[in-house]
Amino acid sequence: MATLFRESNVIKFYRLWVSTASSNFGDGLLRVLLPLLALAWGASGFEVSVVVASSYLPWLFGSLLIGVFVDRLNRSTIIRAANAIRVLATFALLAVTVADLASIPLLVALALVYGVAEVAADLSSQSAVSQVVENEQLESAYGRISVSQVVANTLVGPAVAGLLFGRTQAAVIGLICACYVVAGLSVPATPDSDQDTPKPWAPRQIWRELRIGVSAVTSHSWLRRAALSVGVMNFASGANAALLVTYAVSPGPLRLTTGEYGLLLAALGIGSMTGSAVAARVTRLLGESHAVAVGVGGLLTTIAAPGLSDNVWVIALLMTAGSAVGTLFGVKVISMRQRSVSNELLGRVNSAFQFVGIGSAPLGATFGGLLASMVGIRPVFLLLSAVAALTVLLLRPWRREPVSVAA
Repeated sequence: MATLFRESNVIKFYRLWVSTASSNFGDGLLRVLLPLLALAWGASGFEVSVVVASSYLPWLFGSLLIGVFVDRLNRSTIIRAANAIRVLATFALLAVTVADLASIPLLVALALVYGVAEVAADLSSQSAVSQVVENEQLESAYGRISVSQVVANTLVGPAVAGLLFGRTQAAVIGLICACYVVAGLSVPATPDSDQDTPKPWAPRQIWRELRIGVSAVTSHSWLRRAALSVGVMNFASGANAALLVTYAVSPGPLRLTTGEYGLLLAALGIGSMTGSAVAARVTRLLGESHAVAVGVGGLLTTIAAPGLSDNVWVIALLMTAGSAVGTLFGVKVISMRQRSVSNELLGRVNSAFQFVGIGSAPLGATFGGLLASMVGIRPVFLLLSAVAALTVLLLRPWRREPVSVAA
Protein backbone atom coordinates (compact mmCIF):
# COMPACT_ATOMS: atom_id res chain seq x y z
CA MET A 1 0.00 0.00 0.00
CA ALA A 2 2.90 2.34 0.70
CA THR A 3 3.94 2.06 -2.95
CA LEU A 4 0.53 3.26 -4.09
CA PHE A 5 -0.12 6.22 -1.81
CA ARG A 6 1.87 8.87 -0.07
CA GLU A 7 2.50 7.36 3.35
CA SER A 8 0.80 10.19 5.27
CA ASN A 9 -2.30 9.96 3.10
CA VAL A 10 -3.13 6.25 3.31
CA ILE A 11 -5.90 6.82 5.86
CA LYS A 12 -7.19 9.80 3.88
CA PHE A 13 -7.52 7.65 0.79
CA TYR A 14 -9.42 4.96 2.70
CA ARG A 15 -11.79 7.58 4.12
CA LEU A 16 -12.33 9.09 0.67
CA TRP A 17 -12.92 5.58 -0.66
CA VAL A 18 -15.57 4.89 2.03
CA SER A 19 -17.24 8.26 1.43
CA THR A 20 -17.38 7.68 -2.32
CA ALA A 21 -18.71 4.13 -1.94
CA SER A 22 -21.41 5.18 0.54
CA SER A 23 -22.44 8.11 -1.63
CA ASN A 24 -22.68 5.86 -4.68
CA PHE A 25 -24.74 3.30 -2.77
CA GLY A 26 -27.23 6.06 -2.02
CA ASP A 27 -27.16 7.16 -5.66
CA GLY A 28 -27.78 3.58 -6.80
CA LEU A 29 -30.79 3.27 -4.52
CA LEU A 30 -32.09 6.64 -5.69
CA ARG A 31 -31.58 5.78 -9.37
CA VAL A 32 -34.15 3.00 -9.04
CA LEU A 33 -36.40 4.64 -6.45
CA LEU A 34 -37.28 7.82 -8.37
CA PRO A 35 -38.62 6.21 -11.58
CA LEU A 36 -40.39 3.48 -9.59
CA LEU A 37 -42.05 6.13 -7.42
CA ALA A 38 -43.10 7.98 -10.57
CA LEU A 39 -44.67 4.80 -11.97
CA ALA A 40 -46.38 4.06 -8.65
CA TRP A 41 -47.79 7.59 -8.62
CA GLY A 42 -49.36 7.08 -12.05
CA ALA A 43 -46.80 8.80 -14.29
CA SER A 44 -46.84 8.21 -18.04
CA GLY A 45 -43.78 6.89 -19.84
CA PHE A 46 -42.79 10.41 -20.88
CA GLU A 47 -43.23 11.73 -17.32
CA VAL A 48 -40.93 8.97 -16.05
CA SER A 49 -38.38 10.13 -18.64
CA VAL A 50 -38.68 13.69 -17.33
CA VAL A 51 -38.04 12.53 -13.74
CA VAL A 52 -34.93 10.61 -14.85
CA ALA A 53 -33.75 13.55 -16.98
CA SER A 54 -34.15 15.96 -14.06
CA SER A 55 -31.60 14.10 -11.96
CA TYR A 56 -29.03 14.56 -14.75
CA LEU A 57 -29.99 18.12 -15.72
CA PRO A 58 -27.62 19.88 -13.26
CA TRP A 59 -24.68 18.32 -15.12
CA LEU A 60 -25.80 20.32 -18.13
CA PHE A 61 -26.62 23.63 -16.44
CA GLY A 62 -24.52 23.67 -13.28
CA SER A 63 -21.36 21.62 -13.72
CA LEU A 64 -19.21 24.38 -15.27
CA LEU A 65 -19.91 26.87 -12.47
CA ILE A 66 -19.55 24.23 -9.75
CA GLY A 67 -16.18 23.28 -11.25
CA VAL A 68 -14.91 26.80 -10.53
CA PHE A 69 -15.89 26.41 -6.86
CA VAL A 70 -14.20 23.00 -6.71
CA ASP A 71 -10.91 24.67 -7.68
CA ARG A 72 -11.41 27.63 -5.32
CA LEU A 73 -12.74 25.99 -2.16
CA ASN A 74 -11.72 23.07 0.01
CA ARG A 75 -12.97 19.92 -1.70
CA SER A 76 -13.81 17.99 1.47
CA THR A 77 -15.97 20.91 2.64
CA ILE A 78 -17.91 20.82 -0.63
CA ILE A 79 -18.46 17.07 -0.28
CA ARG A 80 -19.80 17.47 3.27
CA ALA A 81 -22.14 20.28 2.22
CA ALA A 82 -23.42 18.30 -0.78
CA ASN A 83 -24.24 15.30 1.39
CA ALA A 84 -25.98 17.51 3.95
CA ILE A 85 -28.22 18.81 1.16
CA ARG A 86 -28.94 15.24 0.08
CA VAL A 87 -29.94 14.30 3.63
CA LEU A 88 -32.39 17.23 3.82
CA ALA A 89 -33.86 16.34 0.41
CA THR A 90 -34.28 12.73 1.54
CA PHE A 91 -36.19 13.82 4.65
CA ALA A 92 -38.49 15.84 2.37
CA LEU A 93 -39.02 12.81 0.12
CA LEU A 94 -39.80 10.63 3.14
CA ALA A 95 -42.36 13.15 4.41
CA VAL A 96 -44.07 13.32 1.02
CA THR A 97 -44.19 9.53 0.73
CA VAL A 98 -45.47 8.89 4.27
CA ALA A 99 -48.12 11.62 3.88
CA ASP A 100 -49.14 10.11 0.51
CA LEU A 101 -48.77 13.46 -1.26
CA ALA A 102 -48.04 11.99 -4.69
CA SER A 103 -46.83 14.73 -7.02
CA ILE A 104 -44.74 14.29 -10.17
CA PRO A 105 -43.67 17.99 -10.23
CA LEU A 106 -42.43 17.64 -6.64
CA LEU A 107 -40.54 14.49 -7.60
CA VAL A 108 -38.93 16.39 -10.48
CA ALA A 109 -37.93 19.22 -8.11
CA LEU A 110 -36.33 16.78 -5.65
CA ALA A 111 -34.52 15.04 -8.52
CA LEU A 112 -33.03 18.41 -9.48
CA VAL A 113 -31.84 19.02 -5.90
CA TYR A 114 -30.26 15.57 -5.75
CA GLY A 115 -28.64 16.24 -9.11
CA VAL A 116 -27.01 19.51 -8.01
CA ALA A 117 -25.61 17.83 -4.89
CA GLU A 118 -24.35 14.90 -6.95
CA VAL A 119 -22.48 17.21 -9.33
CA ALA A 120 -20.76 18.99 -6.44
CA ALA A 121 -19.87 15.79 -4.58
CA ASP A 122 -18.70 13.83 -7.62
CA LEU A 123 -16.53 16.60 -9.08
CA SER A 124 -14.95 17.26 -5.68
CA SER A 125 -14.33 13.57 -4.94
CA GLN A 126 -12.85 12.91 -8.35
CA SER A 127 -10.55 15.93 -8.08
CA ALA A 128 -9.55 15.09 -4.49
CA VAL A 129 -8.09 11.70 -5.45
CA SER A 130 -5.07 13.36 -7.05
CA GLN A 131 -4.34 15.09 -3.72
CA VAL A 132 -3.70 11.78 -1.94
CA VAL A 133 -2.39 9.54 -4.74
CA GLU A 134 0.87 9.74 -6.65
CA ASN A 135 0.40 10.82 -10.27
CA GLU A 136 1.82 7.64 -11.79
CA GLN A 137 -0.54 5.50 -9.71
CA LEU A 138 -3.79 7.30 -10.54
CA GLU A 139 -4.95 4.51 -12.84
CA SER A 140 -4.69 1.90 -10.08
CA ALA A 141 -6.38 4.21 -7.57
CA TYR A 142 -9.26 5.03 -9.90
CA GLY A 143 -9.58 1.34 -10.71
CA ARG A 144 -10.05 0.54 -7.00
CA ILE A 145 -12.50 3.39 -6.49
CA SER A 146 -14.32 2.40 -9.67
CA VAL A 147 -14.89 -1.12 -8.32
CA SER A 148 -16.52 0.23 -5.16
CA GLN A 149 -18.58 2.74 -7.14
CA VAL A 150 -19.81 0.05 -9.48
CA VAL A 151 -20.64 -2.41 -6.70
CA ALA A 152 -22.54 0.26 -4.75
CA ASN A 153 -24.17 2.20 -7.60
CA THR A 154 -25.01 -0.43 -10.18
CA LEU A 155 -24.96 -3.77 -8.34
CA VAL A 156 -26.06 -3.59 -4.70
CA GLY A 157 -27.98 -0.29 -4.81
CA PRO A 158 -30.44 -1.12 -7.62
CA ALA A 159 -30.98 -4.69 -6.39
CA VAL A 160 -31.72 -3.59 -2.82
CA ALA A 161 -33.97 -0.73 -3.96
CA GLY A 162 -35.98 -2.99 -6.26
CA LEU A 163 -36.42 -5.70 -3.62
CA LEU A 164 -37.36 -3.29 -0.81
CA PHE A 165 -39.61 -1.07 -2.92
CA GLY A 166 -42.29 -3.74 -3.25
CA ARG A 167 -42.45 -4.07 0.53
CA THR A 168 -41.88 -0.61 1.97
CA GLN A 169 -40.87 2.56 0.18
CA ALA A 170 -39.98 4.24 3.48
CA ALA A 171 -37.24 1.67 4.15
CA VAL A 172 -35.53 2.50 0.84
CA ILE A 173 -35.70 6.23 1.59
CA GLY A 174 -34.33 5.73 5.11
CA LEU A 175 -31.43 3.69 3.75
CA ILE A 176 -30.64 6.42 1.22
CA CYS A 177 -30.52 8.97 4.04
CA ALA A 178 -28.14 6.78 6.05
CA CYS A 179 -25.81 6.43 3.04
CA TYR A 180 -25.47 10.19 2.63
CA VAL A 181 -24.90 10.68 6.37
CA VAL A 182 -22.01 8.17 6.26
CA ALA A 183 -20.64 9.77 3.08
CA GLY A 184 -20.55 13.20 4.71
CA LEU A 185 -19.02 12.04 7.99
CA SER A 186 -16.31 9.81 6.52
CA VAL A 187 -14.83 12.24 3.98
CA PRO A 188 -11.25 13.21 4.97
CA ALA A 189 -9.78 16.68 5.24
CA THR A 190 -8.05 17.69 2.01
CA PRO A 191 -5.59 20.53 1.36
CA ASP A 192 -7.01 23.92 0.51
CA SER A 193 -6.81 25.37 -2.97
CA ASP A 194 -3.34 25.52 -4.51
CA GLN A 195 -3.85 29.18 -5.35
CA ASP A 196 -1.04 31.31 -3.91
CA THR A 197 -3.28 34.30 -3.24
CA PRO A 198 -7.06 34.45 -2.76
CA LYS A 199 -8.93 35.45 -5.90
CA PRO A 200 -11.83 37.89 -5.95
CA TRP A 201 -15.38 36.56 -6.16
CA ALA A 202 -16.47 39.13 -8.75
CA PRO A 203 -18.75 37.65 -11.46
CA ARG A 204 -16.27 38.71 -14.14
CA GLN A 205 -13.45 36.77 -12.45
CA ILE A 206 -15.68 33.70 -12.00
CA TRP A 207 -16.63 33.85 -15.67
CA ARG A 208 -12.96 34.15 -16.66
CA GLU A 209 -12.00 31.06 -14.64
CA LEU A 210 -14.94 29.15 -16.07
CA ARG A 211 -13.80 29.97 -19.62
CA ILE A 212 -10.27 28.79 -18.81
CA GLY A 213 -11.64 25.36 -17.88
CA VAL A 214 -13.76 25.13 -21.02
CA SER A 215 -10.87 26.29 -23.19
CA ALA A 216 -8.57 23.67 -21.68
CA VAL A 217 -10.88 20.96 -23.04
CA THR A 218 -11.85 22.53 -26.37
CA SER A 219 -8.30 23.54 -27.34
CA HIS A 220 -6.82 20.03 -27.00
CA SER A 221 -7.81 17.51 -29.63
CA TRP A 222 -7.91 14.38 -27.48
CA LEU A 223 -9.73 16.00 -24.53
CA ARG A 224 -12.27 17.45 -26.95
CA ARG A 225 -12.83 14.20 -28.83
CA ALA A 226 -12.98 12.14 -25.63
CA ALA A 227 -15.54 14.50 -24.05
CA LEU A 228 -17.71 14.44 -27.18
CA SER A 229 -17.49 10.64 -27.34
CA VAL A 230 -18.59 10.30 -23.72
CA GLY A 231 -21.36 12.80 -24.42
CA VAL A 232 -22.71 10.89 -27.40
CA MET A 233 -22.72 7.59 -25.51
CA ASN A 234 -24.33 9.15 -22.45
CA PHE A 235 -27.00 10.70 -24.67
CA ALA A 236 -27.91 7.16 -25.73
CA SER A 237 -27.45 5.84 -22.18
CA GLY A 238 -29.75 8.55 -20.82
CA ALA A 239 -32.49 7.40 -23.18
CA ASN A 240 -31.80 3.79 -22.18
CA ALA A 241 -32.08 4.59 -18.46
CA ALA A 242 -35.30 6.55 -18.92
CA LEU A 243 -37.03 3.93 -21.08
CA LEU A 244 -35.81 0.71 -19.49
CA VAL A 245 -38.01 0.97 -16.39
CA THR A 246 -41.16 1.42 -18.51
CA TYR A 247 -40.06 -1.36 -20.88
CA ALA A 248 -39.15 -3.82 -18.12
CA VAL A 249 -41.54 -3.34 -15.19
CA SER A 250 -45.06 -4.79 -15.50
CA PRO A 251 -47.24 -3.94 -17.41
CA GLY A 252 -44.27 -3.30 -19.75
CA PRO A 253 -43.27 -5.93 -22.36
CA LEU A 254 -40.81 -7.74 -20.05
CA ARG A 255 -43.42 -7.82 -17.23
CA LEU A 256 -40.88 -7.81 -14.40
CA THR A 257 -41.64 -7.06 -10.76
CA THR A 258 -39.80 -4.16 -9.13
CA GLY A 259 -37.50 -6.66 -7.42
CA GLU A 260 -36.70 -8.40 -10.69
CA TYR A 261 -36.06 -5.03 -12.31
CA GLY A 262 -33.52 -4.22 -9.59
CA LEU A 263 -31.79 -7.53 -10.24
CA LEU A 264 -31.71 -6.80 -13.99
CA LEU A 265 -29.91 -3.52 -13.27
CA ALA A 266 -27.58 -5.44 -10.97
CA ALA A 267 -26.36 -7.29 -14.08
CA LEU A 268 -24.70 -4.02 -15.07
CA GLY A 269 -22.97 -3.93 -11.71
CA ILE A 270 -21.70 -7.50 -11.98
CA GLY A 271 -20.14 -6.75 -15.35
CA SER A 272 -18.71 -3.40 -14.33
CA MET A 273 -17.28 -4.81 -11.11
CA THR A 274 -15.51 -7.54 -13.05
CA GLY A 275 -14.22 -5.08 -15.64
CA SER A 276 -12.97 -2.60 -13.03
CA ALA A 277 -11.08 -5.32 -11.17
CA VAL A 278 -9.07 -6.31 -14.25
CA ALA A 279 -8.97 -2.99 -16.13
CA ALA A 280 -5.34 -2.20 -15.32
CA ARG A 281 -4.10 -5.66 -16.35
CA VAL A 282 -6.16 -5.75 -19.54
CA THR A 283 -4.90 -2.29 -20.47
CA ARG A 284 -1.30 -3.43 -20.07
CA LEU A 285 -2.08 -6.40 -22.31
CA LEU A 286 -3.94 -4.49 -25.03
CA GLY A 287 -2.35 -1.06 -24.76
CA GLU A 288 -4.20 2.20 -24.03
CA SER A 289 -5.65 2.80 -27.51
CA HIS A 290 -6.97 -0.72 -27.99
CA ALA A 291 -8.41 -0.80 -24.45
CA VAL A 292 -10.38 2.40 -25.10
CA ALA A 293 -11.66 1.10 -28.45
CA VAL A 294 -12.75 -2.23 -26.97
CA GLY A 295 -14.41 -0.39 -24.08
CA VAL A 296 -16.47 1.68 -26.51
CA GLY A 297 -17.79 -1.52 -28.08
CA GLY A 298 -18.80 -2.83 -24.67
CA LEU A 299 -20.72 0.31 -23.76
CA LEU A 300 -22.59 0.31 -27.05
CA THR A 301 -23.58 -3.33 -26.51
CA THR A 302 -25.03 -2.44 -23.11
CA ILE A 303 -27.09 0.39 -24.60
CA ALA A 304 -28.42 -1.75 -27.45
CA ALA A 305 -29.12 -4.87 -25.35
CA PRO A 306 -32.87 -4.30 -24.65
CA GLY A 307 -33.45 -3.78 -28.36
CA LEU A 308 -31.58 -6.90 -29.45
CA SER A 309 -33.85 -9.37 -27.65
CA ASP A 310 -37.12 -9.59 -25.74
CA ASN A 311 -35.74 -12.39 -23.56
CA VAL A 312 -34.77 -11.01 -20.17
CA TRP A 313 -31.98 -13.58 -19.73
CA VAL A 314 -30.38 -12.62 -23.04
CA ILE A 315 -30.70 -8.93 -22.17
CA ALA A 316 -29.09 -9.52 -18.77
CA LEU A 317 -26.24 -11.49 -20.37
CA LEU A 318 -25.57 -8.78 -22.96
CA MET A 319 -25.71 -6.05 -20.31
CA THR A 320 -23.30 -7.97 -18.06
CA ALA A 321 -20.78 -8.63 -20.83
CA GLY A 322 -21.09 -5.14 -22.29
CA SER A 323 -20.62 -3.37 -18.97
CA ALA A 324 -17.61 -5.55 -18.11
CA VAL A 325 -15.85 -4.57 -21.32
CA GLY A 326 -17.18 -1.00 -21.24
CA THR A 327 -15.48 -0.31 -17.92
CA LEU A 328 -12.16 -0.22 -19.78
CA PHE A 329 -13.28 2.97 -21.48
CA GLY A 330 -14.34 4.73 -18.29
CA VAL A 331 -11.27 3.86 -16.23
CA LYS A 332 -8.83 4.72 -19.02
CA VAL A 333 -10.42 8.03 -20.00
CA ILE A 334 -10.55 9.25 -16.38
CA SER A 335 -6.97 8.26 -15.56
CA MET A 336 -5.63 9.68 -18.84
CA ARG A 337 -7.46 12.95 -18.24
CA GLN A 338 -6.35 13.29 -14.61
CA ARG A 339 -2.70 12.67 -15.52
CA SER A 340 -2.84 15.39 -18.16
CA VAL A 341 -4.20 18.25 -16.04
CA SER A 342 -2.59 20.24 -13.21
CA ASN A 343 -4.31 20.09 -9.80
CA GLU A 344 -5.26 23.79 -9.71
CA LEU A 345 -7.22 23.35 -12.95
CA LEU A 346 -8.57 19.87 -12.32
CA GLY A 347 -12.02 20.84 -11.01
CA ARG A 348 -12.76 23.10 -13.98
CA VAL A 349 -11.47 20.63 -16.57
CA ASN A 350 -13.46 17.80 -14.96
CA SER A 351 -16.58 19.96 -14.91
CA ALA A 352 -16.17 21.04 -18.55
CA PHE A 353 -15.62 17.40 -19.51
CA GLN A 354 -18.68 16.26 -17.56
CA PHE A 355 -20.75 19.17 -18.89
CA VAL A 356 -20.52 17.49 -22.28
CA GLY A 357 -20.16 13.92 -21.06
CA ILE A 358 -22.98 13.71 -18.51
CA GLY A 359 -24.90 16.85 -19.45
CA SER A 360 -26.05 15.03 -22.57
CA ALA A 361 -27.87 12.38 -20.50
CA PRO A 362 -30.98 14.48 -19.67
CA LEU A 363 -31.24 15.49 -23.32
CA GLY A 364 -31.08 11.82 -24.29
CA ALA A 365 -33.65 10.85 -21.66
CA THR A 366 -36.10 13.50 -22.87
CA PHE A 367 -35.49 12.81 -26.56
CA GLY A 368 -35.78 9.06 -25.99
CA GLY A 369 -39.12 9.50 -24.24
CA LEU A 370 -40.49 11.62 -27.09
CA LEU A 371 -39.19 9.27 -29.78
CA ALA A 372 -40.55 6.20 -27.99
CA SER A 373 -44.01 7.77 -27.89
CA MET A 374 -43.90 7.86 -31.70
CA VAL A 375 -42.10 4.65 -32.75
CA GLY A 376 -42.21 2.47 -29.62
CA ILE A 377 -39.58 1.80 -26.98
CA ARG A 378 -37.59 -1.10 -28.41
CA PRO A 379 -36.55 0.56 -31.72
CA VAL A 380 -35.15 3.52 -29.77
CA PHE A 381 -32.55 1.33 -28.05
CA LEU A 382 -31.23 0.15 -31.42
CA LEU A 383 -31.46 3.48 -33.22
CA LEU A 384 -29.59 5.53 -30.62
CA SER A 385 -26.88 2.90 -30.11
CA ALA A 386 -26.30 2.82 -33.89
CA VAL A 387 -26.06 6.62 -34.10
CA ALA A 388 -23.68 6.64 -31.12
CA ALA A 389 -21.50 3.97 -32.74
CA LEU A 390 -21.16 5.91 -36.00
CA THR A 391 -20.38 9.16 -34.18
CA VAL A 392 -17.71 7.62 -31.94
CA LEU A 393 -16.08 6.00 -34.97
CA LEU A 394 -15.69 9.49 -36.44
CA LEU A 395 -14.36 10.98 -33.18
CA ARG A 396 -11.89 8.12 -32.49
CA PRO A 397 -11.23 8.79 -28.78
CA TRP A 398 -8.69 5.95 -28.74
CA ARG A 399 -6.25 8.11 -30.74
CA ARG A 400 -4.45 10.18 -28.12
CA GLU A 401 -1.63 12.65 -28.58
CA PRO A 402 0.43 13.92 -25.59
CA VAL A 403 -1.54 16.43 -23.51
CA SER A 404 -0.36 18.65 -20.66
CA VAL A 405 -2.81 21.24 -19.34
CA ALA A 406 -1.88 23.80 -16.69
CA ALA A 407 -3.53 26.98 -15.45
